[in-house]
Amino acid sequence: MADARRPHRSFLAPMTRIAALFAALGPAVGWMIFVPLYLVLKPEVAPDAIGLLVLIAAVFRHVAGLSAAYVVGTGPAAATAFLYALWDAAAPARWPRALVAGVIGGLIAYGLALFLAPYIASVEADPGSRPAERIDPALLDRIEARLSLAFVACGAVAGFVCAAAANLIGFTMRPEYAAPPGEDA
Repeated sequence: MADARRPHRSFLAPMTRIAALFAALGPAVGWMIFVPLYLVLKPEVAPDAIGLLVLIAAVFRHVAGLSAAYVVGTGPAAATAFLYALWDAAAPARWPRALVAGVIGGLIAYGLALFLAPYIASVEADPGSRPAERIDPALLDRIEARLSLAFVACGAVAGFVCAAAANLIGFTMRPEYAAPPGEDA
């Protein structure tokens, strides 16, 4: 008698492909939209903040910023991919996948921002130094809030874009769209 069950499908192989796509694409997408998004959200530039903005621009040039995006963003992108793969496997056929990946990416970026906040605050300039005396503390708070908002928005957009790319390529956990048996083993 023939076995009428569906063939066994590995969870690890498709999830690994999805995680690799998210880890490779997510930080790059997040960095590409971070700078324009921050410029849209930036506070008005006061003369006392020009030195700070020049310092930030000097530290985070494109290559250094992209490297930092991969250092900081690969882990959250892989975590987003894992949660997205679970959602993709469990969600009914018509439910949104890329939109949920955007929400997951935003929540993970928010959690990472909360986790990194004390470390970033400890790196700030010594209050007794001369440049710190010329920078308004309220301006620094507004800059930090907008940086955090831009960071979370970039995580959400990167999650959405990665999930859309995974769907276009055919990286899915749904059995109805799975590759024939033997291809993903």
